[in-house]
Amino acid sequence: MRNLRQSLLKEPLILRVFRERKGAYLVGGYLRDALRGVRSGDIDFVVRDDVKEFVARIFPETDKTVISFKDSLLVRVVAGEVFADFSELKGELKKDLSRRDFTMNAIAWSPEEGLIDPLGGSDDIARGRIRAVSEDNFVADPLRLLRAYRFVAELGWELQQSTRKMIRKLKGLLREAAAERITQELFKLLNSERYLRALKLAWKDSLLEEIIIFKNTKIRDNIKALSRLDRFLRGLPRECHKAFGETFSQGLSYLGLLRAEQLFHGSDPGKNGLSPSGPVRRRLQVATKLLDLYGKGRLDDSRLFDLFEEAGDGVRDFAFLTTSKKIVKKAGHFLGMRPVMRAEKVIEVAGLEAGPQIGRVLSEMKKQQFLGEIRDETDAAVWLGKRV
Repeated sequence: MRNLRQSLLKEPLILRVFRERKGAYLVGGYLRDALRGVRSGDIDFVVRDDVKEFVARIFPETDKTVISFKDSLLVRVVAGEVFADFSELKGELKKDLSRRDFTMNAIAWSPEEGLIDPLGGSDDIARGRIRAVSEDNFVADPLRLLRAYRFVAELGWELQQSTRKMIRKLKGLLREAAAERITQELFKLLNSERYLRALKLAWKDSLLEEIIIFKNTKIRDNIKALSRLDRFLRGLPRECHKAFGETFSQGLSYLGLLRAEQLFHGSDPGKNGLSPSGPVRRRLQVATKLLDLYGKGRLDDSRLFDLFEEAGDGVRDFAFLTTSKKIVKKAGHFLGMRPVMRAEKVIEVAGLEAGPQIGRVLSEMKKQQFLGEIRDETDAAVWLGKRV
């Protein structure tokens, strides 16, 4: 444990807290990650004191951002890329730990008392095991039912069978959790490297059907399609991978968005137990519509252009989700096209007046450019002469 002490006190913010004041304990995820040799940027403390006063005494400087949450005994300190949350400890520490979600998070540490581990969490961390503290704690916060699988996706650990049994028994409670919280938890899962393993477990335990409203067999088919999508994306050229880590909306990475579009294919976002942002909702709807059209038969380039136009800013999504290198290539061509003639020139060459007709002409011209019939302004002028 000496190595743990040295590791924890290397973090300047932690060192400062324990050097300045007693009555504080490091708890939760940061400590869990430290025990497995991973550094986290999110630190949680509980303190035996008025939390606002505690933080004010330690962090008076203006270079620290201190956020107090209304109606909550929690204060957040932001120091560079490090976030530290301070919560007020009510009652005994072991009682507080016994109310947490999983044993791996039900641990605490202070320089005076060392590691406090009443539920064997450190052993579970060493074994890579996710074990619930109790059924009652799932009932107290049903979001923890989904969080179990998010940890599978993030950590790659084994979800203990007894915990899975609890989840299958209590799965209906998940609908009682706020849709915004469910959405955040699921999006974190979809962003994670091992998301597919976590989804398969959640499907086998019948939890996904509580938040994705269609038949369980459809969820199974979509998860199988996700496996194909994963293999396809890994085989794409490296330049395609650059966009995958970009953040889209609600903390969802672009890669996570593609996974969500495939997972929810065929489902109405408005009827699921989620609360997606406007941009996410629109992309889910467009993906379902276009994939359904794509699945109805072979597409010629003219129809493919119409689908790309309808996709709007989801052209890349649709192309990737088809798992067709040919369509990905054509989508790249579509996105890379530049107008061969501007509206003012169209008006001049065709002798038209400004108005809606110009927009229709430009759209048709773009289509002919995509089809290879128009390559430059000269071709466009010839086409205009025949068109108008």
